[in-house]
Amino acid sequence: MLLLPQVGFPEGSKQIAPFFAAEGKLCLDKSRNEFGFFDAIPEFRINIYIADLTEKFYFGLGKVIQNDSLVEVKYQLRDPAGNIIIGPTTVPVSGAGFISTYDQDTIGPFPAAGGYDPIQRIPSMPGNYSLEFYYPPDQGTIYTYSSFVTFKFFDITVVNAGNHPIPGRVWSKAWQFNCGPVEAPPTTSRFYGTMFILSDDSIVTSVNCNGFVGGTFSISSNKTGCSTTGNLIIDRQSRPGFHTYPQYKVFLNDPDSIIFPTGKAQPGISPPITTTTNCASGTVDIGVKVDMDGVIDVMVEVDPNPGADPRDVKLTSNVFANPGGNGYNIIHWNGLDGQGNRVPNGTSVTAVIRFIHGITHLPIYDIEYNDYGYKVEVIRPPGPKPDIYWDDSLLPDSTSNLTGCKDIFGCHLWEYITGDTNTVNSWWYVASSSAPAVSFTYKRSPGSTGKIAGDPSFCEGGITRTYTIKHEPNSTSYTWSYSGTGATIVGNDTFAIVSYSSSATSGTLSVSGYNKDCGNGPISSLPINFYPLPQVNIAAFDSICANEPAFQLTGGSPAGGTYLVNGIVASSFDPAAQSPGIQMITYKYTDGHGCKNADSSTVFVKTGSECEIALWTPNAFTPNGDGLNDTFQPVSMNIRSFSMEIYSRYGELIYTTDRPAAGWDGTFKGSACPEGSYVYIIVYQSSLAPPENTTLKGSVILVR
Repeated sequence: MLLLPQVGFPEGSKQIAPFFAAEGKLCLDKSRNEFGFFDAIPEFRINIYIADLTEKFYFGLGKVIQNDSLVEVKYQLRDPAGNIIIGPTTVPVSGAGFISTYDQDTIGPFPAAGGYDPIQRIPSMPGNYSLEFYYPPDQGTIYTYSSFVTFKFFDITVVNAGNHPIPGRVWSKAWQFNCGPVEAPPTTSRFYGTMFILSDDSIVTSVNCNGFVGGTFSISSNKTGCSTTGNLIIDRQSRPGFHTYPQYKVFLNDPDSIIFPTGKAQPGISPPITTTTNCASGTVDIGVKVDMDGVIDVMVEVDPNPGADPRDVKLTSNVFANPGGNGYNIIHWNGLDGQGNRVPNGTSVTAVIRFIHGITHLPIYDIEYNDYGYKVEVIRPPGPKPDIYWDDSLLPDSTSNLTGCKDIFGCHLWEYITGDTNTVNSWWYVASSSAPAVSFTYKRSPGSTGKIAGDPSFCEGGITRTYTIKHEPNSTSYTWSYSGTGATIVGNDTFAIVSYSSSATSGTLSVSGYNKDCGNGPISSLPINFYPLPQVNIAAFDSICANEPAFQLTGGSPAGGTYLVNGIVASSFDPAAQSPGIQMITYKYTDGHGCKNADSSTVFVKTGSECEIALWTPNAFTPNGDGLNDTFQPVSMNIRSFSMEIYSRYGELIYTTDRPAAGWDGTFKGSACPEGSYVYIIVYQSSLAPPENTTLKGSVILVR
């Protein structure tokens, strides 16, 4: 009896082109990457896993095409130890190892059942074998974008001792396919392949590409998305250009569960969860222990209202079952709310923690159209259809979905402008568990109180001033101090009243915020300067008659001050405007620091006979040299302008003077004048107010 194998489990074109009209070809493109090439690094190899020496594998390839023309391609097979055990040899174009039709490909390496005639390999050791290819460069030593090679069909089938296919043994971390020319929908150049992704925590999900349009493209999967900065929010963002890396194994069928067993369905969080606050930085470290590797989501609920709020913060971090140290994974929160504001000290905060398991990212480069979207299913352990998430905010004409999509027709759609030459990332996870919410009081050291408002400079003599600062949100009280002497401070709030004594010295006024959790914050300071009072002097004044004229007030030092007469600002003193008696004249001066000082003097305004205007002349004099009445000299009082002329009896001018104290000695041109009568004419002006001119005429007798 001919025992036919179980058909329907070949691994190759059947998975990437699930129906006859579907586009989907294995593709080598050395201009893009090393996938499937001779001596490629492990991440870009096509792997065939053999569990034991009772197993063997078959493989075959269809027509090789480059630019719509046939091209010679070589292949080789490498064993788990790295030894080349077949080839290099040319890919067959007929006979054993050549697949000529779609039906042959989908039936597999079983000619008796209508399949193709395979190349067979009996393994010499268990492990991963790799199938590698080579084609020559098209421009000297350079591979160009247009020189890629496709295989119309390909198949790799592992069988057991009974020649029954064992699916889930063929994998790569960076498959590369081609689905025909890039054409705007509607088009038949679509990829309908379904790939099975085995995460590093042994969770299997399938992704049905559901007819996207991308020409040549690579499919790889990893834990973080487009990058590995450690910031998962940044790493998962789609971005312009090529940004992906291969990490997870990607299979053409559900991975063989005996070789690749299923991971634990429900991850666990081990209490207690710790929170440690750094007062100085305002950061919080949340410590979490888990029993397997995965991802932690922490919702920091800053706003007390139930449900999500713009002020709440979501943190995402990789976590490990054995992170080292004390076993805690540390999730770092920077102390800012969801709107970028610092959370004040003393805020009651709740942390809701969820452990995500089986997280899978699918960053795909240069898929121009995904107008149907992806379909994702959980394969092992079985579970509900997962939500699909994406963040395309860095791409043009983009959308984002951070709450999850579970559309049965497909999720994460985009057009040419979003996908062309960009890396578009999607992600999902299969299980999660939550820990009881953790509540704690947020702590932050007081910040700077800013500039102190208030007067910084004073003159000696004692003064009281109020100083203010702005409210600092992390402070419950404020500590004020003064480095100089002679100051008393009242207040521990945003204002302080400072009384400076007359002996206070210059110093620095300081203030810092305080709270009981973190102590004092940084110090704000204001230099306080005390300046000496200026030395001020005013000259003494003589007594003055009430009927004397006004005079300018001058002579105060330093120059530039102000005079006051009996408390009223004045630039001159008018005795007629004052009452008789003592009058106060004050000189006030203000220096460049605003310091003021004054000096005062008095002036006596007098009245009476001594303030009368008088001029008396004798009627005779005896210039004989006896010292008695030798000159003719008028006696005057309160006059200031004076002239006197003496005439002989014949009208001759014989003497003149303008000094009241000067007298005529009875001579003319050095000779004694004869006895007789002489005429005098005196003109004088009063020194008192109001001034007036007076002429006095008379005669005097000269006696010898």
